[in-house]
Amino acid sequence: MKEIEKGQKANIKLKISSIREVEISCVIKWVEYDRIALIFPEDKNALAKYFFEGREIEVLIYTDKGIFIFDSTVIDTPFDYDFVVELPEERTKIQRRDYIRVPVKTEITLANAGQKFTTNTINVGGGGVRFVNNSETEMTGVWRFILNLPKWKEPVTGRGEILYNIKQDNKLVSVIKFTDIEEVNRNKIIKMCFEEEANRLKMKHFDSAADGN
Repeated sequence: MKEIEKGQKANIKLKISSIREVEISCVIKWVEYDRIALIFPEDKNALAKYFFEGREIEVLIYTDKGIFIFDSTVIDTPFDYDFVVELPEERTKIQRRDYIRVPVKTEITLANAGQKFTTNTINVGGGGVRFVNNSETEMTGVWRFILNLPKWKEPVTGRGEILYNIKQDNKLVSVIKFTDIEEVNRNKIIKMCFEEEANRLKMKHFDSAADGN
C-alpha cells in the first residue's frame, strides 16, 4: 500500500502577508510520483487567488502510518482543471503513534465524588494527560475530565483512571489514562499532537538551516 494515496486529508498553509497566514483542508484527488492533485474546498474559493502557479506552500498529509510535512510549489492553480502541487522526494515523516505525547499547556477540569478542580496540563496525548495536581492530595480512581484543546471551540470530555502521582519540580504531578472517550474526541487530540510535533520539527529544520548559513 502506498503511504500517500487518494482520499487522504491534506492541509495546505501559506503566508499572505507578514501578519496573515491561511490554512485550508483539502482531500487528495490523485497521486503521481512527483505531484498530487487536491480537491479545493468550495467554501474557500475566495482564497483560491492566492494559490497561483509557482506559489510556495507548506503541506501536511495525514495517513494511517503517520503524517508527512513538506514544502511544495503550486503547479496548477485551483482555477485549472485540477489543483496540482509538487510532491518532493524530501519530506519529513512523523510516525503515527496513537499515544504520542506533546508538551502542551492547556486547561483541564477534573471531578470525582464531589471533588472538582481545574488545573493545567504538562503534556497531552491520545491515551491520557499529565497535569499539575493542585488538589494537593494524591489522586486515585476514575475521574471525569473536561479538556480544552487549542483551536477547538468545544472541549473534549470523558473519564479516565489515575495511573500515578509523583513529585516533580516541587509540584505534585498526576497522570490520567483515558478509559471512556469517544473516538472522535480522541482523534481531535491525536490531530493536535501531530500538528504540534510537525510544527516542532519544522522549527527544528528551520533552525538547523539557519545555523548552516
